[in-house]
Amino acid sequence: MIEQPVSPATKHPKDDRVDATSPDIEKPIKDDTNGQTRADYVGYLIGAVSRMIRRVYDRRVEPLGLTRAQWRVMTRLNRLESCTQTELATELEIEKPTLGKLIERLESKGWVERRVDENDARSKRLFLTAAARPLLTEMAGLADEVIEGVFAGIGADKSAQLRETLSRIKGNLAGMLEDDTAPGGTAASPGGGTGS
Repeated sequence: MIEQPVSPATKHPKDDRVDATSPDIEKPIKDDTNGQTRADYVGYLIGAVSRMIRRVYDRRVEPLGLTRAQWRVMTRLNRLESCTQTELATELEIEKPTLGKLIERLESKGWVERRVDENDARSKRLFLTAAARPLLTEMAGLADEVIEGVFAGIGADKSAQLRETLSRIKGNLAGMLEDDTAPGGTAASPGGGTGS
């Protein structure tokens, strides 16, 4: 959960609620059902929806002989073909040895191959095989079915608005991450400026 800083002077003596009478402290927006702040609930909801989509898709691709870890490697490699194992591990946010085992399993199924890098004989690049192409087509069809089910009963306008909003949120977060990792950069304050 995302904790909002609260000045000790604005707390009630017996608990951690924000003092509503304090004019210079904004009261966190609460959800009436469970007392979470709006930021907590939105973060939870996005995470829960993402996990549920992956679980539904896992069930759809299981008959194809793919685990979640394997289909993630296959779909990402489809976008980043000819990348190194290090590059792919970074993209997937997993450790190189873990990815190495996954690549070995996919190689044994005939779906992925490693080739020596033409510019660096010490390095190998990853490629999907011709045998993987029909599988990727089937995976894409299953993904389309899942997304169609996700948006069932939701109009095209609302679907487009959700995609636009989530893209904006993703962009905001990417900017925040970039600011946080920039040398000498300062993290943005909640009001949108930089902290002083």
